[in-house]
Amino acid sequence: MRAFVPDLDRHLAACDLALVQGGLTTCMELTAAGTPFLYFPLQNHFEQNFHVAHRLDRYGAGTRMAFATSTPDMIAEAMVAALRAPAKFKSVEADGAVRAARMLADLF
Repeated sequence: MRAFVPDLDRHLAACDLALVQGGLTTCMELTAAGTPFLYFPLQNHFEQNFHVAHRLDRYGAGTRMAFATSTPDMIAEAMVAALRAPAKFKSVEADGAVRAARMLADLF
């Protein structure tokens, strides 16, 4: 556990499995890297419980868990399952800058 990790995207891409809180940036970095992960959205955090969860469902990424109700055995079982199953996430679009430039060009 670390408070800050420089070049976090590289660590996330290199790890075998990640356990994360459920923030969009971290979860999407893991999705883009094809790294299996368990995520624990904050209980009353609208974005993490709805927006992030919806987006991850669209990509087929991550295993959602509830911190308050997950026992150590449940977490361990989910970790083993995530490591055994090959990650089959949909590819994350990487052309956002090009699409934005085209939209702006259309305005001129």
